[in-house]
Amino acid sequence: MPDRTPKAIRAALAPEELDTFDQGYRAAMARATEELDLAPAIAFIDQWWPLAVLRAHGEHDRVMTAAAQLQERAARGEDLGTIPLDEEFRARLRARIDTVG
Repeated sequence: MPDRTPKAIRAALAPEELDTFDQGYRAAMARATEELDLAPAIAFIDQWWPLAVLRAHGEHDRVMTAAAQLQERAARGEDLGTIPLDEEFRARLRARIDTVG
């Protein structure tokens, strides 16, 4: 699991993602400096960290393929077999996210 730092996130990314990351990071830091508020930098880290986790675990390609397949099925109007998110499921999901983050 990569640390939740810019350096660790960047190290987990694919080479083709680095320019976008670097530009966004610099913009977020400039905004944080100008506003005297770390919120833009924190929001940037929050945006990129899930991608770094997927990359670090080798799951990115699988997740992107599955998402593309779901998007194609939805575009064709197919039933995706979704289930409602009941409170028990939401609680389990929250607990799982909390152990990762």
